Amino acid sequence: MIFWDGENVLPEQAGNFKKYLKNYLAKSNYEHLLDDKKFNYDSTSDEFLDADIQEFYHLWTITIV
Repeated sequence: MIFWDGENVLPEQAGNFKKYLKNYLAKSNYEHLLDDKKFNYDSTSDEFLDADIQEFYHLWTITIV
């Protein structure tokens, strides 16, 4: 199932990642980097559809284990 940003609530882990990334970039004054990014997520493959977001998500999932 694909979740479109703002349309449905993301699954817990993907939602936690979105909060983490937004908070981290805000603290670093780089939140503008997300201006054109959408957090569209495919729960079947556990990945975000935006390649940049997916790369950060992959790294984040490795570090939280």
